[in-house]
Formats: sequence, structure tokens, C-alpha cells
Amino acid sequence: MKKFAVILGCFILSIMSSCGGSGDGGSETSGAANAPTAPTAPATTAGEGRPAWMNTSLGAAERTEALLAAMTLDQKLQQLYNLPVLNEELQDEDPPCEFQQVGRHIEGIPELHIPTFRFANGGTGIRGGDCLPEPTATALPSGVAAAANFDPEINFQWGQVLGAELRSWAHHSLWGPGLNLIRTPFGGRNHEYMSEDPYLTGVTATQQVRGIQSNGKSHATPKHFVGNESEYQQERWTAASRIPSRAMHELYLLPFEMTVRDGKPASIMCAFPHLNFEWACENEPLLQQTLRGRWGFDGYVVSDRRAMHSTVPSVRAGVSYELDFEPEFYEPSRMKAALEAGDITVADIDRLLRPRFLKMFEFGHFDEAYDAFLPRDLQAHAQVARKAADGSVVLLKNDGLLPLNPQVRSVALIGADWFAGQATMPPRSGDREEMTNVIASSTVTPRQGLENTLRRLGSSAQVTYNDGDVIEEAVQLATNADVVIVMVGDNPRETLDTNTPSLPSINGTNQDMLVPAILAANPNTVVVLKTQGSVLMPWLPQARALVEAWYPGQHDGDVVADILFGVTNPSGKLPVTFGNSANEAAYQTEAQYPGVREANGLGGGEGGFEPDGSPQLVTLYDENLELGYRWYEARNVPPVFPFGHGLSYTTFAYSNLRLATASPAPGKVVLTVDYTITNTGTRAGKEASQVYVTLPLEAGEPSKRLVGFRKVELQPGASQQVSVAIDCSASHHPFSYFQPANESDLQKWADGNWVTPNGEFVVHVGTSSAQTPLQSAVALDLASCTA
Repeated sequence: MKKFAVILGCFILSIMSSCGGSGDGGSETSGAANAPTAPTAPATTAGEGRPAWMNTSLGAAERTEALLAAMTLDQKLQQLYNLPVLNEELQDEDPPCEFQQVGRHIEGIPELHIPTFRFANGGTGIRGGDCLPEPTATALPSGVAAAANFDPEINFQWGQVLGAELRSWAHHSLWGPGLNLIRTPFGGRNHEYMSEDPYLTGVTATQQVRGIQSNGKSHATPKHFVGNESEYQQERWTAASRIPSRAMHELYLLPFEMTVRDGKPASIMCAFPHLNFEWACENEPLLQQTLRGRWGFDGYVVSDRRAMHSTVPSVRAGVSYELDFEPEFYEPSRMKAALEAGDITVADIDRLLRPRFLKMFEFGHFDEAYDAFLPRDLQAHAQVARKAADGSVVLLKNDGLLPLNPQVRSVALIGADWFAGQATMPPRSGDREEMTNVIASSTVTPRQGLENTLRRLGSSAQVTYNDGDVIEEAVQLATNADVVIVMVGDNPRETLDTNTPSLPSINGTNQDMLVPAILAANPNTVVVLKTQGSVLMPWLPQARALVEAWYPGQHDGDVVADILFGVTNPSGKLPVTFGNSANEAAYQTEAQYPGVREANGLGGGEGGFEPDGSPQLVTLYDENLELGYRWYEARNVPPVFPFGHGLSYTTFAYSNLRLATASPAPGKVVLTVDYTITNTGTRAGKEASQVYVTLPLEAGEPSKRLVGFRKVELQPGASQQVSVAIDCSASHHPFSYFQPANESDLQKWADGNWVTPNGEFVVHVGTSSAQTPLQSAVALDLASCTA
């Protein structure tokens, strides 16, 4: 109590002056000019002997300043890093969890009422936090499946599930969602990300962030900011990304900008790459000039694990806490040495702590104990997971085989255990061989799902499974079956990109040999992909039906079976282009992917955290704006399946395109795009229509860009007018392009401005990037638009 009285007394005597070792708290700053500024703290208490920062009648900013003024230097430094990764003393503990198992927390300071701050990983289900054993949680589909829904509402509900289960597990901050773009089919974490398109990624992520934070208790942490599109052979800790200024702003930064401006996340995770000659976590143009200066971000920045490379530059860039196996660059002795050398000040340390404390006060973390598990409605959350999986499945090809007739007598289910034997979950950090996934309360295997669906439809068909390991045995089974369902997929994982876009061999099953053998044995074969995106399919001409199910999560079996037998009409759309070869689009050359070695004095090398003596691996994004569908359109190259593609068991017609403009407020010009969709088939179905815009020639864009979409459900013969409003001042800059101040100098990538041209814009509406039957030009006067 004595220590507390001294702290409180010091605070009341002099709010912004020296107290307990933080005497230069008001001295001039060494950097971080755009960090949140300090308002004046009130010299008041909450009564009953409690300090001012525990007074809930004060605002979050006032409480934050009161707390910072009362902290000693040692206390401040202790709040800048997580504890070591394992607490050996608690390794064998059973529930109740002691919350110190895996080091994903910042230790609290009880005498200051600062709670231990806990974080967990994952945008597809709660796992990998500060407690063992792992919790039972909802196993959502993969991130790319979230985007395949083309549905903001289901993604808000997705976020609500994550936020609720994070809080029920007594954790404060969730590392997710992942906003990096799917640049190549090789990326080992493509399944965590959402799309090749920045707008679709931004809308999806914004809704998830809003959902996570909607309970007012859970922090979302969009990641990995920025340029983390590949993790080639465990070189993510040392590799470099060189991204031209326009591509940086119009593509790779854009989903983060949309999410920050529209979703208001509490935090952001800075990434691994050496980004345009500076490490991302010490990159002031990124973290100060852009994130805080341009976008107005007021939250805190956390490093990815071992993504920091320095002390002083990271402090100046504004990284609020170091995530590592143990503190290194924010280790107290290093920080004190930097203070003594005059390289940083205590004011700089306050600028690191201020945004996290601010968000903790805003979300009630100081006022509500997170010291016990809370009930969670896993049954209701499971319904969200099911709905999200249902809406994500994409019917890629159908030559009259689907939906299957439930009155068949026999069904052969063939494929490796990962895809056809068990429910396929989004793989998590660690060894993919161990299938480390969310621990779901229940799962449905493909065989169970087929049997469930067939029984509900009154069928007595026999389902027989073969893992495809011995192809001759699988062929024999297929030959004797009425219909065959062959399930194949890929095996990505964090830290390791894939070596080829072809289907890999899985646990002894050669999938690229299995599929054509089965197709030859029985023409009534459906191929179901469970991949993170595009794969090469030389056998595609022989396949009558092809379905992309992604990684469906806990309801895998029921979701896929209901699609195949027509209980559910597929409505997913491709959030990525399916390409033709291993070398095209943004991965035509070795320099583009995986990169080339550069003797620049920075080490690189495969296999771990430290350089092995090899020159640094540098990836050149020299395709510039020609990412994904933009490349195929610019080069007039037809892909196997275009971005936005997705068939249905019914058909839709588009008509009656009408455009109208309005200026509802100064600086705002809104283009309203109206059109009619008609269900011209015999089944009810959902259609995700897409709106694209081509900018005037002045912009120098390679193709049209996605600026809006709507998903509607229609009964047979029904029509609906769809209206999409495109605001010129929206966060995705729909009518603008970025004009760099110096396009040739990558170190000046952050300098420049968004420019909105006047002239003729072309609006395209349709069912995919390659099929836009409605098109109209419109002259827009956007001189008053604030882009």
C-alpha cells in the first residue's frame, strides 16, 4: 500500500513531471511525430483510495494520461514486450488454466491495476493464445472462403463469432484477419488471406473487424502490414519486398486503408519484409506517414513474432510492443541504453504505450476482470460457420452431371484422408503434417455428410471410401460405382510456400495421377477441390463437374454433400483467378517469385530466424498494377477460370443498366448504378453480381477494377432491381489513382497523392471479371471530389 500511496501522491503533485524515474517524460521527442498526442491529465481520484485512471467517469484519454504519469520507467519498459514463450512450471497444469502457458501476454502490474493483456491467434477460429489446453471453439472455413461468399453480412457474423469466443476464453486481442493479397498460387498462407483484389479483401476484412470488436471487449489486429505475400522456404524473417509506389497504394495498402478507415481496428501487426529498403516494423513512411498520418489510425502497432530488427528505429516508427520468444530489442537494458545515449526519450516510450492503454480503457479492459472462462453459444456459432461454408462453395464446371440424383445405388468416395477422410480445416501455424487446427466441438467427415444427405433425401445408397493410395484399387471401386466423388487438395503452411501449383502427393496418394485414372474409369465423376486457390488441372477437359470447396471447416461433410445433391444451390464466386501455368501474371519470372539474391550487405538464407550467409532474397513486384485479373485483361490472356466466376444450378440474366450521379455534400460525388437481375432457371438461387469501373486513359490503369458487388436471392422467374452506390470519397478511392512524387525512387514510395481524373468512365456489370454483359460510359465531373 505504501508503494501505491507514493505513486498516487507523486501523480497529484505533478501530473506531467518526473515521477519514479520518468523525469524526462515531457522532453522533446526523437520521432513518432504522428503518434497520438497527450491531452492534459486530470488531478483527480475515483474515491475510495482508487487512482484517477480507475475513475470510470473520466474519458479513455484522460485515464490513459493519468496512468502514464504515475508509472515508473521500469514499469513502462515492462509493458513493451511479451513474456518468454513457455512457462515450464505450468506445463503439466490441467484446467483451470493459469493463463501463462505459451507466453502470449504482457504481464500486468497489479499495484497499478494494469491487467495482464492476453492475445490469441487466428482469423478462422480461436486457438494459439495464452492458455493450455486449447479451447473448444468454432472452426470456421478458410479466409479465402470468407471472401468467396461476396457477402458482407456473413463476414460481420464471422467476426462476431471470433470476438465472442475470444472474450469467453479471457483473452483481449485477436491477431487477425489477414489482409495480404493473394499474389501467386505459391503462397503458403494464401488460405489465411482473402483475395487477389484489394476492394474485395477490404470489404471482407472491414466487416470481420467490425464483428470482432462489436462486443466492445475484443481487439482486432489486421495483419501483416505490409508486403507479406510470400514466405519462401522459411526466409520470411530476412527477405525483401520491392513494391512500386502505385502498386503499394492502389493494391497492397488499400485493404488495410479501407479496414483502418471503415473498421477502426484497435491494433495493426507490422510484417516481416524488408520493405522498399526498410524493415516494415521500423518503417516510418509506413507506420507514421501512412498509417497514422494519412489514415488517422489511433490504435497500437504490434510486431509479428521476431519481425523487429532494431531498438531506436522501431521506437521512432511507433511499434507499441515487441512480440518475440523473449524480449530482444525492447529488452529494458537496451531501452535504457538508448535513453542514456539520447537516441530516444521517455516521451517516445509514452507514445508507444499510449495507444494500447487508450484502447484497453475504451474496451473496458481495466474495468472488467478477464480471469475466468465465460459461457459461449457454440451451437449458434456453428450455424454461422455452416452458413459461411455454404455460401463459399464455387461451382466451377458442370456438364450436366450436377446436382447428383440421390436415387443412385452406390457412391464411391475417393481421396487422401486429409480431404476425403476427415473434415478439412484451415491449417494453422506449425507442421501441416500434424493437422493443427481449431478444436471444434464436433466435425462432419465427407462420408458422414454424404450419408446424412442421402438419408434425408430418402436414399439407401451405399457410400464406400478409398484413400487413393493404391490407384488400381481406387479405379476398381470407381468402375463399379454409380457415381464417384474424388476429393483432392493442397497442403500449404505458414513459413513455407508451395513448390508447385500442381496438386501435391499427400501421404502416399499421388493426386495428379489419381484424378485422371478415376475420370477414365467412370465418366460420372465429380472432382471436389479443397485448395487455397488456383491449381494446375491437366485433366480438366475430362472432368464433367468441378467444385471448389476451399477448407470448409467443421461442417465440411454436410456442406459439400448438400451442394453435390442439390439441397444447397452453390453461390460462391472465385476471389482469385485460376491460371493456366506455373509462370504467368505476377509470377512470370524468378525475380517476381520467389525473388533473386542480392549482395546488399543484408543476409538471407533458408531455414530459420538468422541469416545463413546467403545474400538477401529480394522479390520484385515489377508487374506493378497487373495483379490477378488485371494482368489477364491487360494481356488479353483467357484464364482457366476468371476472378468472380461461379456457376449455379439455375441461370441469371442482367438487364436495364441505369447510371445516375449526385453530390449530396461538399467533396462527395456519388454514382448510383442500377440494374436488374432475373432468375431465368427453374431453381431458387443466389447471384453475386459485380460492378467494375474503367478509369479514363489519363489514369494509366491496366484494366477495369472492382468497385462494388451485391448478392441477392431469387425464386425462379423472379426479378430484382439492384442498386450499388459508388462514392468518390470512399476509402477505396474508386475513381482515383495514386500519383507518386517520384516513381523511380522506391525509398520515396509514400510520397505522392491520390488524383481523381475528370472524363469518361466506363461501368461494367456482370457475373465475373470476364463476363460483364452490361456496360455504359459516363462522363463524371469529379473536380470537387475529396479522394
